[in-house]
Formats: sequence, C-alpha cells, structure tokens
Amino acid sequence: LQSLLQESPLLARLPLGAMSGGAVGEQDELERTEAMDILYEIATLLNTGLNKDTLNALVGLCELGVNPEALAECVRDLRKEAARLREQEATAASSGPPAVPALPTMGGRQAP
Repeated sequence: LQSLLQESPLLARLPLGAMSGGAVGEQDELERTEAMDILYEIATLLNTGLNKDTLNALVGLCELGVNPEALAECVRDLRKEAARLREQEATAASSGPPAVPALPTMGGRQAP
C-alpha cells in the first residue's frame, strides 16, 4: 500500500490532477476514471485488499497532502483492530448466550 500511494514514475504519468476537485469536464472525468482503474489494477496485483472506493479515498487524501506512509499505517491499524473485533465476536458467539441478570426483588416479590 505504501509503495502504491507514494509518488513514482508510473503515478506521475497518470492523469490524476483531475481528482483534486474544481470544475471537472467530461474529458477530465474520463481520465480520472481511467487513472483510478489503473491504480485499482495495480492495487489488486499487489494484493492490497483495497476496494475501489477505499483506494479512491486514499488517493484523494494523498492529493490533499496527507502523508502516504501515515495513511498506510492507519490502514494497517484499522485492519488489525477489525481482525481483533471479529475474533472477539467469534469467541463470544461460541461461548453461548450471555447470562441474563436477575431482576431486583422488592420485599420478596420481583419488580415489574
């Protein structure tokens, strides 16, 4: 991911300038779509696990000046946290239903 997001000769040749906002013409939109398709193919070949929407968001953040190394670290951290939560949910599901606490009693009878 980090190598994909950093500037390289390949990325320098791609028409990514249209992605930075402003008035976007029909030709600019076609170039932007083509560039994102190429980046997505590269990301797929590198087994990044990024979908097109996520890749588009990451490229947009890079174009806004966000450090690509910091973005890569954030993606890694989010993936680790998601895996931890999935494991926690799987463990909770395999241990059975959670215990239901008893209702408090009032003078020998249960509260409504």
